[in-house]
Amino acid sequence: MKEDALWYEAAQVVGVTNALNVVADAFGAGTPGLPALDPAAAADAARALFDDVRAFYHSTEVPLPFRLMAHDPAYAADVWEAVRRAFGDNRLSRRLKEALAFAVSLTSRSPFGTAFHLAEMRRLGVGERGVIEVLGVTQMFSSYTKIADTLQLEPDMGDIAPADPSPAPGGQVPGGGQVPRGRQVSGTSRAKISKGERRVASKASRMSASPAPAPVSRRAAKKPV
Repeated sequence: MKEDALWYEAAQVVGVTNALNVVADAFGAGTPGLPALDPAAAADAARALFDDVRAFYHSTEVPLPFRLMAHDPAYAADVWEAVRRAFGDNRLSRRLKEALAFAVSLTSRSPFGTAFHLAEMRRLGVGERGVIEVLGVTQMFSSYTKIADTLQLEPDMGDIAPADPSPAPGGQVPGGGQVPRGRQVSGTSRAKISKGERRVASKASRMSASPAPAPVSRRAAKKPV
């Protein structure tokens, strides 16, 4: 589990970032039927949540997703717990996690997430050159991915990280029992395998969804009488 911990930590940041972006981008601040709560007029449960959020971000403002979700304070509190855990300093620093969230928001074209995580990066000390560096890496690898997907390229990770049928560390093997420690895949290899398998699955789904070509008749065309 220790070898995979960095990947799980990064994956949690990606998932939580997308969750917040979906709420903010879908509803906005003034969507009819679900307006964002005014922190000054919020009930006690929501107000306590807002105070915690402000303290975490060192801001007087409450980010939009939480003002929207706080219509259900218990739901908002559960999401906030996941956000605080995902973005807190751990094996990966909070500044690195904000850069990752910024990259995720760029590739998913999230107006809220891009602006919010850019501001957080700057607050945490990332200068203009650092922002451009993150932007450049995100743009370059996004273009590589689009090219590979368009050409439906086969993954070439087989020699680097051969497929291993064993489950995640500590998981159950088929038929019961624990996976022997020596047979478990390292964190780097597991991530590469997963990415390759997802690419193959994506190609297979596209192929299966495409209509089959009409059969070509081999009979000679009849000449007009």
